[in-house]
Amino acid sequence: MSKLGVKYFPEKTQIIFFDLEFYVPSEDREGRIGLKANPYKENHFLIGGTFTKFFPLLKNQKSNKTMEFWIWDYKSEKDMLSAILDFLEESWSLILKKDNQAELFFSGIGISRVDIQYLFARASKYKLRTEAKLFEIFYKSRFLDFETIVIPYFKCKDNMMKTKTTKDILGKFKIERERGPSVSIWEQYDAKEYEKIRERNVNEVSDLPVMYQSIINRIHSDSIIKRYSLPGYTKRKENLTPDEIAFLESCYEKDNEGWFVLKPILSEDNKEKLYQLQLK
Repeated sequence: MSKLGVKYFPEKTQIIFFDLEFYVPSEDREGRIGLKANPYKENHFLIGGTFTKFFPLLKNQKSNKTMEFWIWDYKSEKDMLSAILDFLEESWSLILKKDNQAELFFSGIGISRVDIQYLFARASKYKLRTEAKLFEIFYKSRFLDFETIVIPYFKCKDNMMKTKTTKDILGKFKIERERGPSVSIWEQYDAKEYEKIRERNVNEVSDLPVMYQSIINRIHSDSIIKRYSLPGYTKRKENLTPDEIAFLESCYEKDNEGWFVLKPILSEDNKEKLYQLQLK
């Protein structure tokens, strides 16, 4: 057993942002509200999706890579799933070169509840890998699922924590994006309007890194020290450059009780700069 602690090497730490589209036949589109797609039911299948490989710890984002997989570009759903697995195993191969590198991260909206389960089920159906291997690809990963991560950012009017919809999340982070109902995807597929399906999906995946960064910024903002005593303020300035001291002083003002209090209005850029300064 390795005694090494988990490490996050910048060139190996990866988040896969992704979103999938599923086909539901007309006979299964009615009924109670909720998820209609079921990978184990007859005539249900994966239409495809978009995957963005993101290296969050690298300052240079040139290593990021976006791949699209659509059933109309392959001979069959099986061939498309095989290509998706190859892409994911390529990501894992970079991680497995270090015994203590953190696992692959998957991120999206509802991915731990639906998308990962769907990929596992369909890949298993076609016997593309052993179930043990599929378990390693999907369930040894870590999940950053926005439908649960964002719960603390919403008001709770009762004693129930509720997962959030894509519409809720887009509104909270002020991302302007029209999102139609899932049934429109199925109807577009029936009508062979493939580009409409693709465009919607690609746009939604492009929003995911924006959501991720917005949450990171909020975490950083919440971690900023809101006020200093005079001794604490003086000590904070130690080992800072003159420019850094000037910036720090521009962010705080002295109140009537002698505390140095964070100014109520700071730009997002200045909040991030102040957060990084506090890490020194």
